[in-house]
Amino acid sequence: MLSQRNKIIAQYLYILSLIFICTGFFIAFATYDMMSPAITGHRLYGIADYIWLLIPVSIIFYILLFAFQMYANLNIKDFKADVVQFFEITLITVFLLFAILFMFRITYISRLFVGYFAVYSFLSLILADFIGGKFTKGLKRRGYSMRNILLVNGSAVNTSVIGNVGIKETIKSKEYLGIKLIKEIDKDDLGNLENFVLNNPIDEVIFNITGDELADIKDIALFLEEKGITVRILTNFVPFKYSKVSLERLGDYSFISFYTSPEDDIRLFTKRMVDIFGSLVAMIVFMIPSIVIAILIKLTSKGHVLYKSKRVGKNGRLFTFYKFRTMNVGSDGLREKLLRERSRDGIEIKLKDDPRLTAIGKFMRKASIDELPQFYNVLRGDMSIVGPRPPMPDEVVKYSTKQRRRISMKPGITCLWQISGRSRLTFDDRVKLDLKYIDNWSLKLDFIIILKTVPAVLFAKGAL
Repeated sequence: MLSQRNKIIAQYLYILSLIFICTGFFIAFATYDMMSPAITGHRLYGIADYIWLLIPVSIIFYILLFAFQMYANLNIKDFKADVVQFFEITLITVFLLFAILFMFRITYISRLFVGYFAVYSFLSLILADFIGGKFTKGLKRRGYSMRNILLVNGSAVNTSVIGNVGIKETIKSKEYLGIKLIKEIDKDDLGNLENFVLNNPIDEVIFNITGDELADIKDIALFLEEKGITVRILTNFVPFKYSKVSLERLGDYSFISFYTSPEDDIRLFTKRMVDIFGSLVAMIVFMIPSIVIAILIKLTSKGHVLYKSKRVGKNGRLFTFYKFRTMNVGSDGLREKLLRERSRDGIEIKLKDDPRLTAIGKFMRKASIDELPQFYNVLRGDMSIVGPRPPMPDEVVKYSTKQRRRISMKPGITCLWQISGRSRLTFDDRVKLDLKYIDNWSLKLDFIIILKTVPAVLFAKGAL
């Protein structure tokens, strides 16, 4: 229910933050240019040699502010939470900036300058947030983005109570989102609704009705449409537990859509762009280590360097899955026997002393080095960097109906359970974490998982 005006204001605040960050950039340059003779004995290159950094820095900051959904709820101001998020955004930006400098072998940029810039950009974000908060509060007091709501209750109002909280109480408790309950009437008094709408500023009408009462509001809904007033109908009469809801049009037909896996095309497009860029960078960075690994595999055991198998992708699509071979040739024949004898759930095999592993295979598994070829799967579009791990077809056959929902999203190289215990978790625990990821997916969550994957891999947390 957050008005489009809030989204416009949020864009202004993104721009305000970038202006403050650019100012912090110049202050950082001036500070280090003044301090560098005393610290290093020489001065920096000129500002002209540094100014190009503002382009990637501004792009990264903007994407991260959007991904972290900063300013999404303009009336909610939790200063401590904002400071933590701004610190995370600054940390990610500095990490990516160093990655760019390393990848393009740019050595003249002072690392200490980057440190100064990190401090100033962090403080700039806090200052922009403070000023933006004051600005939006002023707009709210003037009613700039407040939407007036009229609530129409049907004959079975009590059916809309969720967790002992009715829709009326919910609206009143969410006024910080820019909505205000102006009036509440009964469905049987629709004539009064017409008069009230004609004589009062109303932005939205919410119908709190049952499915049987939909036909009764047809005429009044058309009337409201003619007036240009937004009509919302509670869907509590549809018994979905996890689904998100949206209204869509296809030609002249309207649909109420219920979906559990992410459907936000803009954010999914951004996720795909991150996958393409991230996989390309990873393939370049790990090119030499991959060649060394391939040579070691070839020298220590018979068989191909790469292991290829069929895996199940989004909603049952099959694709060829690549990884460095960690098992002896012919080990696939032992799979069914190990499933019967040593699997905890009869679906997956996670063994500390897996007899199928080669001499180097156990180390590769523990360090997750065998996963590197999967960046090629990401580049192809079969997988994502973050998502539920891709199962084998014979595993999916054994899934329960509820467990099958874990393949409703594109699989990934890393996931929520890989930073929460990895192989120490039971299969049911991993499924629960995969479903939690699907139900709560956001670009911010992806960034957090990627960041936490690094120490999880380096310290082999939970790996067998």
